[in-house]
Amino acid sequence: MESNDRTTFQKQRDNLINDIAQGLEQIINNMAILNKNLESIVAVGKDFENVASLWKNFNDTIEAGALDADLKDDNQ
Repeated sequence: MESNDRTTFQKQRDNLINDIAQGLEQIINNMAILNKNLESIVAVGKDFENVASLWKNFNDTIEAGALDADLKDDNQ
């Protein structure tokens, strides 16, 4: 009887080990997909750095012009 229980235990243990291995494999695959998606997002973000810099320069120029106009109005 004890030998039979041991084989049942071993079968259940092997099944659980296989389930865990499959689960870990799925997690690794999902992490690889997530990593690829994050790399794509970073690449798109880098593409917009030049455009963002251009708009920042434009905004800074407009703000500087507005401040100069306000100072001239205050002095008159």
